[in-house]
Amino acid sequence: MMNTSSMPLRTALLVITIATAALSRAQQDPMYSMYMWNMLSVQPGYAGSADVLNATALSRVQWAAINGAPVTHSLSAHAPINMRSLGAGGSLVHDRIGRTYTTSAFVDIAYRMRITRKTRLALGLKGGINHATIANTQVENTDPNDPTFMADMSGKVHPNFGFGAYLWSRKGYLGISVPKLLRNYLGKVSADGIVTRFQQEASHLFITGGYVFPMGTVKFRPSIMVRATEGAPLSGDLSANFFFQDKFSLGAAYRHGDSVIGILSVQLTDQIKAGYAYDFGVNTLTYRANGAHEVMISYDPVFTRERVRSPRYF
Repeated sequence: MMNTSSMPLRTALLVITIATAALSRAQQDPMYSMYMWNMLSVQPGYAGSADVLNATALSRVQWAAINGAPVTHSLSAHAPINMRSLGAGGSLVHDRIGRTYTTSAFVDIAYRMRITRKTRLALGLKGGINHATIANTQVENTDPNDPTFMADMSGKVHPNFGFGAYLWSRKGYLGISVPKLLRNYLGKVSADGIVTRFQQEASHLFITGGYVFPMGTVKFRPSIMVRATEGAPLSGDLSANFFFQDKFSLGAAYRHGDSVIGILSVQLTDQIKAGYAYDFGVNTLTYRANGAHEVMISYDPVFTRERVRSPRYF
């Protein structure tokens, strides 16, 4: 018979093991299963590439069965400033893992060049700030007078910047980017000058690519994202999506050594798209943690009736 008294300990050990595995892979930047609809988070050159104003909100709950597991909320917007040469955007991200809360705000600017009649190249810059807080007061502690858990630890605001190159046409895209170059220590300085470091930002290299193949009324879009981080194994997502009459899409993805992902998106109106993804864990840790849920909504406002919008596949 299972000893029920050991269940809280087993749950705690599972949380610690999963969190340790995540930190050892240096995945401090949030991961998204629907990254193709949220490209601005990793690629500043993407700003303005849709040739219309676009706003996207996305929420992700990872390891759904675990209390204190990662939760990410993001809001981004971008638009062309000059239809020929410039694009601009910005993003807000709030991320929680355990009792660590990280908030970031970034601005993106892209200079766009026409390579051929149908292909353009954008060089993008990203700049912004990060702030982290450790919520010590949320920890259940048997000693209410323990000073370690009597106050939250609020860190300093740290700047960061990155860059990217993005090549695209209506049918495909290819990009490379490093959205955060600086490996800041997110910590605080006490009144007596003592520095407490509780997390270091990781610098990630992203390579992304995808192409749309027409198949009558159906479009097929394979895509890939590769992540590289110093001191961590190479990881990546391989995705395949089918678009039906430009109204909805079904797809699947594989995240190396981590999960198999199901993806659904629906074009609710000409301006509004909604999406959902579920990650099925394929290793012991992610399987026991009940996967991850991700929801997305994207809005492309139209300010004139004369302009006809082309369907977007990324």
